[in-house]
Amino acid sequence: MQVSQDRQFQYRTIGSVEIVLDSNGVVLSVDSTQESQRLVSDVAEGESLHGHIHPDDYDFFLWSSQWVLNGQGREQTIVLRWARANGRWSKINATLKSENGETLCVVFQPDEVEHARRAEGQLRRVVEGSAQGIIVRTNSEILYTNDAFAHMMGFPSVRELSVYTEEETKAGRNANNSGAIHPDDRPIVAEHMRRRLSGEETLSHYEFRLQRPDGTVVWVDTHAALVKWDGQPASLSWLSDITRRKSIEAELIRSKEAAEFANRTKTEFLTNMSHELRTPLNAIIGFSEVIKDQMFGPVGTAKYADYAKDIHTSGRHLLDLINDILDLSKLEAGKLELREGDVTLRTAVEDCLTLIRNRAQKSDVLLVTEIEPRLPKLHCDERALKQVLLNFLSNAVKFTPPGGTVTTRVCRVKDGLALSVTDTGIGMSDADIKVALAAFGQIDSKLARQHQGTGLGLPISKSLVELHGGRLTVESKPGKGTTMTATFPSSRVVAVAA
Repeated sequence: MQVSQDRQFQYRTIGSVEIVLDSNGVVLSVDSTQESQRLVSDVAEGESLHGHIHPDDYDFFLWSSQWVLNGQGREQTIVLRWARANGRWSKINATLKSENGETLCVVFQPDEVEHARRAEGQLRRVVEGSAQGIIVRTNSEILYTNDAFAHMMGFPSVRELSVYTEEETKAGRNANNSGAIHPDDRPIVAEHMRRRLSGEETLSHYEFRLQRPDGTVVWVDTHAALVKWDGQPASLSWLSDITRRKSIEAELIRSKEAAEFANRTKTEFLTNMSHELRTPLNAIIGFSEVIKDQMFGPVGTAKYADYAKDIHTSGRHLLDLINDILDLSKLEAGKLELREGDVTLRTAVEDCLTLIRNRAQKSDVLLVTEIEPRLPKLHCDERALKQVLLNFLSNAVKFTPPGGTVTTRVCRVKDGLALSVTDTGIGMSDADIKVALAAFGQIDSKLARQHQGTGLGLPISKSLVELHGGRLTVESKPGKGTTMTATFPSSRVVAVAA
């Protein structure tokens, strides 16, 4: 017998099982939800319910069924003991109805105990399947945790976490069951716990760190409340893993600090540049004006030649400053193109020493050259190579006191060719080296600040060497001198013809 749509709807809202019987008590149909299928899994059409209802209740069931069938529209709810597996019996509420006096509809409604068990089972599945870690504890004891919390701690399940916790407690390394909390965060967690258990704080919301046995740190966001557990006050906490979010926040902070540092550095650079640019410009304008107005007589006067020389020197210095800025801009934009060829290193070194020799003589600095014989050529951009070497030599001469020595060395190394310049100058600390290699960086020492410069020489040289696939290194000690080395890879060494 088919159950009507109306009865199906009624059944779904008021019961979990519906059995339709004929007037003789033979089963015509059985319908149930998935949850209650186990109650009637062994009930078959064409049989009676005699073997499913407790013998002491069966006569009462028959009498109630007959009473409902004899009066159209009658309905009665009775309590029956229903057969379950392993010889057990469960009390159920059975509602008996008949619409036509010929068939009987029996609707099972679980009793309150069954409802409570089902609700408990559903809640347990929700808690155990939650992606949030859940923990119930007092000041001295952990009362409950779910698998999600165990996973946060790096364990596959609560069982393994419990075994580890017990072992740590026995060994005295887990006082008050706080071993899972990062040592630096235990005071704040303990304070929130105290306030909850004392009733000062109804709901807590804060962040802290868990520490796994392997030392890994897990950031969690927690909502905690005061609950009753077996009659005693306890703290119930829901924990969400926010480690990734914290990592992103830390990276944003680092990026912000880096941007602020870059901004401060460029501001300091502009401050320095205003002085660096004004000094040669003032000289150019001033001496040019003297010559223009012929303040010391006709232009043929010898004094004007000295002024013209000063104008030329200031102009060259200004050009060098502007070239440094343009070179750095091209390098940062990736638009500096190398014009490569096979370069003889001895010739390149001699050309650079020629340009720096007058300055070294004026500063009373001795120039020494050590070039390994029969060196192969280097495939590189000759202009860039000379710019790097000139920067090395210029810095070495600039920061070497009178009577000092600047030594230029070129030799083969395991992974290519190395070009280095060593001086006996003022030297630098490790912190100074980092500043010197940073764009716009200038070492803040009294002697260093006596010399002009943009602070771009070494950063540009480093970029040029790296553009060739090489590396630039700086070794230095305050008061002992500095060695700057450009190492070019063996792929750029031109093989010597046999």
